[in-house]
Amino acid sequence: MTNSRPILRYFDDGKGRAELPRLIFIYGSVLFEDRTISFQEYARERDSGELPFDQLPTLEVGDTIIGQSCAIARYAAKEAGLYPSDSVQAAISDMVVDAWRDLLDLLYGCYVDRIVQNDRLIMEMRDVSVIVERLNEYFAVTVPMHFRRFEFLIGSNTGSPFLVGPSLTWADLAVLDILCTLDETAKLWTTPSTWYYIPEPYGPFRPPKELLKPYPKLNALHSIVSKTPSIATWLQTHSY
Repeated sequence: MTNSRPILRYFDDGKGRAELPRLIFIYGSVLFEDRTISFQEYARERDSGELPFDQLPTLEVGDTIIGQSCAIARYAAKEAGLYPSDSVQAAISDMVVDAWRDLLDLLYGCYVDRIVQNDRLIMEMRDVSVIVERLNEYFAVTVPMHFRRFEFLIGSNTGSPFLVGPSLTWADLAVLDILCTLDETAKLWTTPSTWYYIPEPYGPFRPPKELLKPYPKLNALHSIVSKTPSIATWLQTHSY
């Protein structure tokens, strides 16, 4: 018998690219199964050709396995009723979610270099001093560039506190995810078992304080979305 619930699969070491579809499913009351796998399991499935594009997350829907984080999140948004029906608004929401993916990719790029080894693309950790240098540049240049654009989009969406249209969409949840990830109070920056943790003497590294201070509309969006009942309940038990 085919499982009627989509199965989301991701590493067991954090939120990463799988948290956006989780937030979408939670907000939209879409039942799903959340499975975590170890890196060893991932490597076995990758090497056996079971994973689309050799990557996680994946979403199993019946007998179909969907790869690529934006495609998974878009599927979730349509199932949850959070994908705009208007074509222009849909394109704007796509643009925001692509920016979410860019911000995550550029953040991960501070930590790892992608190299080819034995005819396979792998990620190799950078020297800690290089990681810190790149993180400082990321928060000084990359993050403000994106946050200014988000602030502009909210301001241009007349009469609404959201990024596109009159009500919350998957784009707002994508921005919430990156705002929570980059919050200097998030445990992920100071917990040794997480991807982001940097040990002494270079760390623990923390994002700049009051990162949202220059962006009042973005700050308001964070407050509105994080306080919606289903998301607030989720964050209480699945904090960043």
